[in-house]
Amino acid sequence: MGGDGGSIPRRCEMVREKAKPEQKNKDHDMVGKWQHCALSGQPLVKPIVACRLGRLYNKEAVIQHLLDKSSKSHIRKLSDVKELILTDNESKDKVVKADNYVDHYAASYACPVTGIEMSGRFRFYFNFKCGCVVSEKAIVEVPSTECHKCNGPKHEDDIIIINGDEDDVKKLADRLALLREALKKEKRDKKEPKAKKKKTGRAR
Repeated sequence: MGGDGGSIPRRCEMVREKAKPEQKNKDHDMVGKWQHCALSGQPLVKPIVACRLGRLYNKEAVIQHLLDKSSKSHIRKLSDVKELILTDNESKDKVVKADNYVDHYAASYACPVTGIEMSGRFRFYFNFKCGCVVSEKAIVEVPSTECHKCNGPKHEDDIIIINGDEDDVKKLADRLALLREALKKEKRDKKEPKAKKKKTGRAR
């Protein structure tokens, strides 16, 4: 019997269920990455740049970050990012729902080859040499040894996925570490001949 002599409480009423963790809004997270600066959190506006880890930034935010000597990150100088050559999504303003509500998830940019929107639903890459941005579909379906947009040079190590997953970012971080080590070695090799010349001059 219940405590008041009336109804008998059910088990589900006696045992408290564990609170379920809140589900992440994937669309919201996607908009955060693809439409907002990874440094300032402000909406992305041209000029837009990207780093070798594939993150997007407003160029002005990167400049402010570099001026702030207390800030530490993998971006140490302006050449650590590349200004992107983006293709405007001509269909963005045409994306209107039945109730005349504009879809704010519509991307501002698209692939110049396939027309796929750069919204985060599809994988996109940029070329660190030229800054051109194209979809993975374009790279796979239209193989080329040159940039798909400007026909400039393309090297595998300069093709960087934008807003990749954890595994993608780890691979890019490892690649960046190797690149920086190679640049350090190159500088050391250039300094050695100069040092030898100075020693030889003194000996004479």
